[in-house]
Amino acid sequence: MPKIEMTEQSEDGKYGRFVVEPLERGYGLTLGNSLRRIMLSSLVGTAVSSIKIDGVLHEFSSIPGVKEDVTEIVMNIKQLSIKN
Repeated sequence: MPKIEMTEQSEDGKYGRFVVEPLERGYGLTLGNSLRRIMLSSLVGTAVSSIKIDGVLHEFSSIPGVKEDVTEIVMNIKQLSIKN
């Protein structure tokens, strides 16, 4: 039967170290991957979810008077780092 033990915890509660043992061969990877996916899905963040440009019907259009095409503009917007 695996034993779970907390070995360290920060004062602010944002860091903790846990030891889970003994585990059967390969089970550590399964458990670790599940924990990683849960933690990543719990991250709070901000991102651009849609873009609307007047007069542009689709991503492969060009905009008169603009050097970059819409695809390049969208790729640049995806690289934005937004702080919330």
